[in-house]
Amino acid sequence: MPGPEMKPTERGSGRDGYGRWNILCVSLLLLAAVGCTKQAPEYELIAPVGNHIKIPVDTVNDGKVHFYTYKYNGKNINFFVRTDGEKRLHTHFDACWSCYKYKLGFVVEGDHVRCIACNFEYKLADEFWDFIGACAPIPLRSKVRDGFVEIELEAVQKGERLF
Repeated sequence: MPGPEMKPTERGSGRDGYGRWNILCVSLLLLAAVGCTKQAPEYELIAPVGNHIKIPVDTVNDGKVHFYTYKYNGKNINFFVRTDGEKRLHTHFDACWSCYKYKLGFVVEGDHVRCIACNFEYKLADEFWDFIGACAPIPLRSKVRDGFVEIELEAVQKGERLF
């Protein structure tokens, strides 16, 4: 004896559930695509001056960490400026060597910065940050000149692949 008839709106697109399976697969692919194109966060936007990014020393030489975003090719390229225990300024991409693909960067917690992805911490007072495993903030070459922290624009743009 045959089972109850189904109305066309109650049936899947295939006899054994292929319609639901296809919807599930497409949904998962869309979620994966959105996750892979995640944009890095956006901090204070900064624009170049000629071929350099220039940040007034008196705005960053305060013992804190200052995050910036430079927009390039539709991406947020993030970096930060920090003061070490000897009052010297350092610049780093907001990314670590092993975790940059997650686009999470670092967070300031007290007197440390912490990689959000792998939880390794670095003391702000330390002049040099040694590698802990494969995790380490990626240095961004800069110099202090005429009252500004100067970063070559080309160096920042090379960091595009990290974001």
